[in-house]
Amino acid sequence: MFVPAWLIFLVSGTLMAVLAILWAVRSGQFEEQDRARYLPLVGLTASEMSKQPPVRRGASFYGILLIFASGLLTLAATLALVIEVS
Repeated sequence: MFVPAWLIFLVSGTLMAVLAILWAVRSGQFEEQDRARYLPLVGLTASEMSKQPPVRRGASFYGILLIFASGLLTLAATLALVIEVS
């Protein structure tokens, strides 16, 4: 009775991780690795460092938010199931 709840949690977490990796590969999150390698070596002036970066909330932000929310809902459902069974 305790094991099925954790199996549901394990399977749903694995599924969400696979979906996140597939989304990252399809949207090009792993592209331009050569450019990213040299970013720590690029010097910024004091005025450039004081500027706030622009806030961009596109489809990727809402996709990650949806994955996070579904994880929280799965955790809540699993805990409710465990509490109900015990």
